[in-house]
Amino acid sequence: MESVFAFLNEIYDTLTLYPNIEFNENSGTINGVLDEENSIKKAFKILKDNFNLKIPHVTIKKKLPISGGVGGGSSNSACFVNAVFDIWKFSQHEKMKYMNVFRELGADARVFLYKYFTNAKFVYLDGTGIDGTLLPINLETGGQCILLINNATKLSTKSVFKGFCEKFRNKLGVAKMKRKILKTFHNSLQKSAIELEPSIQNILANMKSTFPIFWGVSGSGPTCFALYKDVKKARLARRALSEYEFTEIGYI
Repeated sequence: MESVFAFLNEIYDTLTLYPNIEFNENSGTINGVLDEENSIKKAFKILKDNFNLKIPHVTIKKKLPISGGVGGGSSNSACFVNAVFDIWKFSQHEKMKYMNVFRELGADARVFLYKYFTNAKFVYLDGTGIDGTLLPINLETGGQCILLINNATKLSTKSVFKGFCEKFRNKLGVAKMKRKILKTFHNSLQKSAIELEPSIQNILANMKSTFPIFWGVSGSGPTCFALYKDVKKARLARRALSEYEFTEIGYI
């Protein structure tokens, strides 16, 4: 696959770490509810198995939609790892050296680890995600804004990939991807996501009516996004589409 990740620092979940309290059975609670399968617990197990560190208690306040195709869980696990490394004063070189230790967290988490370790704004990814090129790229966006919309639905990434049926294309590479992404947008998983969750089609149609630069499904969906020339246009679009449960603006 080939992907470009854009990181919107204004839209996020909140992790609170307690350095004086060790990670315990209540760590990783999401909005106060314990979730045995959340990505923070997976990150904790990897840290515990590979590093001789005291790992702090953490709680999560969710804002990003769960199973929404915006990388919320992956970002949380990567942020947690980076925060633990910062507490123990790991250098950037040391952080990068241990990237492959966290392979079990998945391809998206690998990208988010890279983001937190390097402070990249955009990252290009190819191959399988777990193995492949991972590079920071610069996109000249000039104050453009992204509007994210989710209508309180969820999609399984695995199911969306299973429905992928496009013919394989020639690899674009970083240079072509940079030119392409700012002129046209294509998400190879979009058709599969719509087939599994038809309500996405309605969101995309409503986004189109607000005259964005381009619009589409984020990742494996069901969250959709639209790119606008500036924050004024993004805010007008958000107001017009306020019927949806999750509508957030981020600067790109």
